[in-house]
Amino acid sequence: MNVQEFQDNFNKALLHKKESRLADSLKLHQELYTQLLKEASDYAKCVDSSGTDDDGIVIDTEQFYNNADEYLRSDNQACILLNNICIILAEAGKKIVAREFFIEAVKYLPDDDDASTHEIWMEK
Repeated sequence: MNVQEFQDNFNKALLHKKESRLADSLKLHQELYTQLLKEASDYAKCVDSSGTDDDGIVIDTEQFYNNADEYLRSDNQACILLNNICIILAEAGKKIVAREFFIEAVKYLPDDDDASTHEIWMEK
């Protein structure tokens, strides 16, 4: 998926949410996050000290996941997608599952973002 397709699908997901089409919005957000995870995996395999051998087989799991996390932290896309999934699930009444997505989203907050403003949601 190229950048324009990603953005178009993200905009469509937001529109579905605005129209209260939560299932459609959730599906698109999950597809976008899956795409982001695939990109993180590809990145993790390509960087120096990737944790993979010459055939792309993961031999150092910790290094591989550190590289993938680095990719997911490189901008705020992962955080935004996970937070949106969290909000959709909460609006659908699935607050326990939503909380898990929120906790994951906080891991990918940009360094200059103050997580304490987001933790207020968790207390509700």
